[in-house]
Amino acid sequence: MVRRLYVGIDWADDHHDICVTDETATTLAQCQIAHSAEGFAALHRQIAQHQADPTVVLVALETSRGLLVYDLLCQGYQVYAINPKAVNRYKDRHVLSAAKDDRLDALAMAHLLRTDRHRFKPLAPQPEQYRLLERLCSDLRKLIDAKTCLSNQITSCLKEYYPQAVGLFRDVASPISLAFLRAFPDPDTVRQTDRSGFAAFFRTHRYTHPRRVDALYERTHTSAPAADPVVVRAASVRLAALVDQLGVVRAHQGVYEHTITSLLEELPEAQPVATLPGIDTRWVPELVAALGPHRPEQPKRFATVSDLVKFSGCAPITRASGKRRTVLRRRACDKRLRRTFYDWAMASLSWSRWARAYYDHRKAQHHAHATILRGLGQKWAKILYAVWSSGGAYSEVQHITQLKRYQVVWALSL
Repeated sequence: MVRRLYVGIDWADDHHDICVTDETATTLAQCQIAHSAEGFAALHRQIAQHQADPTVVLVALETSRGLLVYDLLCQGYQVYAINPKAVNRYKDRHVLSAAKDDRLDALAMAHLLRTDRHRFKPLAPQPEQYRLLERLCSDLRKLIDAKTCLSNQITSCLKEYYPQAVGLFRDVASPISLAFLRAFPDPDTVRQTDRSGFAAFFRTHRYTHPRRVDALYERTHTSAPAADPVVVRAASVRLAALVDQLGVVRAHQGVYEHTITSLLEELPEAQPVATLPGIDTRWVPELVAALGPHRPEQPKRFATVSDLVKFSGCAPITRASGKRRTVLRRRACDKRLRRTFYDWAMASLSWSRWARAYYDHRKAQHHAHATILRGLGQKWAKILYAVWSSGGAYSEVQHITQLKRYQVVWALSL
């Protein structure tokens, strides 16, 4: 009989508490290792004293990424990333006093795998291209959020002392907007520029709407409430710092987008996903990275479409007790992917007839806007999974025909 080992690791920044047990629930070892190459080697030696075959060593910890996780996967162990909430609930089976101890957490994770591992899936890393795509998309999202934050700060700064410059251009982060704020950082500078110099600036920067230059000149030269000189001097310095930061963020955003586009061209799953209506070019790589490859020899990240809708947060949860039943938004999910489906559902209202009909039908029933979009996102998730599985293009006409065939009320008038 194969002897399995169960290893629980309570993860920390500079050290990790380890507990090793077997199927008889005997604690074989408890120790603490440093977060270093030497510490990782000590862990492997400790495990090897009890089991030489790494494939029957099951390791549980509360994170799915990091240097330790990568090292464990390279050793050939079966690694399980357990939600901390699940660990806390399981720990109540051993200690009812709510005591907190890192060694106790490690012990609880080891026994959790021993008794309930059928409820969890071991980490199965996707091919390198898909993992790289997922990380790049995640980092790009953060970069775009940073750009939005800087844009809002610039607008707030301008309102303090330079209201003439607020809303001059559609996007505060556009190149012409940043160039304008660098050339005319305060009201006095722009007032001292005559009409010919003002027009020369826009010609130099090849402004694409030359007919608006006169209107911009009039707007920036109109009288406005005077600001405190102290505020003007301080805000001008802050504006220069914000504009420089935003320029750097914009430049790196372009690098990210170019890298993602080049990587996406190598992945066959991108073409059918891109045929879906309303899908933005930024969401295609996010969805492809989330789904992973569709190859016979490669295990699927989501075995069923139900796994996808739960992971993305599109499927609600139901809490029922006696005669009371409540449907709530799912919070335990991938927040970034939930945001992608929400944005996609919103955009699809302008591109898909059945999506608009579904939205209007539920809106007439007084459902909340966000609730409707999550429901629509769930439907798009099912279509996405079907398109990804088949490798074929999406057909709006075919889908509407299917809805009518099943006598879906809100689709009968399409």
